[in-house]
Amino acid sequence: MSRLVCCLTLVVCAAAQADDQPADLAAQKERLAKLQPLVGQWRGVGQPQRGSTKDNWIAEADWAWNFDKGAASLVGTLPKGRYFKSLKLTPGKEVGAFELLAALTDEDAALVYAGKLDETDRLVLTAAEPREGLPARISLRFVAENDRLLVLLEKKSAASDQLTRLAEVGYTRQGSGFGKNVSQRECVVTGGLGTIEVSFEGKTYFVCCTGCRDYFNDNPKEVLADYFARKEAEKQKK
Repeated sequence: MSRLVCCLTLVVCAAAQADDQPADLAAQKERLAKLQPLVGQWRGVGQPQRGSTKDNWIAEADWAWNFDKGAASLVGTLPKGRYFKSLKLTPGKEVGAFELLAALTDEDAALVYAGKLDETDRLVLTAAEPREGLPARISLRFVAENDRLLVLLEKKSAASDQLTRLAEVGYTRQGSGFGKNVSQRECVVTGGLGTIEVSFEGKTYFVCCTGCRDYFNDNPKEVLADYFARKEAEKQKK
């Protein structure tokens, strides 16, 4: 019975997220583009106690765009995640808002988080229904020209409603020196840094992740038409 309830919870959460997303795919992409630096492979260390190695763990994350069923999202897989095994980030209903569906590592269930970018471009997401022992708030911020990602996990204090540190994960982008001389290679799907080659009708283009690669391969004419229209619009603005 509990497994059925958990599965139903996932379905309800996913449905709620779909209702809250902007209907237009281009609008979804534009909203999520603010978090384009997430895309890529990351490796780091999770640290429950600052300045201590006690209970530390190796953390990995692989973020990519996803365009399943005509909706845009940023999806992260966490093969060594302590609390979550996957993350799905979508635009919220309000402009500037985001929602995160976080699948638990040891259960067929998920937590839903919502929040916005603050004035320092830090994404702060709060759990709709916090659970004991799991993050009640997740904060993400980029440093070192987006080659470092710091993720602060906070929990509710046992003595009050205040939040206290649960752990912090410091990620470094894998191959962060790669691509510094190819910044002109633009992903034709999202406009991010293109690091993967794709081709259509004998011409080579670039995309930023496997999600964009798959989307391009399924819709090359549509993607390129949108890309060239976007570049022409940018030219007209200059």
